[in-house]
Amino acid sequence: MPDFLRKFIGLLLIFAAVGVASCQALVASCSGPANAPPAVSAPRR
Repeated sequence: MPDFLRKFIGLLLIFAAVGVASCQALVASCSGPANAPPAVSAPRR
């Protein structure tokens, strides 16, 4: 396999991993606030 092709595939895999991780972080931060208000309002009582 040519060297430039190996580097290209490596970079592509890195970008794919970063994209998947950022999408999971975005989904977690979007679903997090739905669970957050009971925890935030509980100490106020």
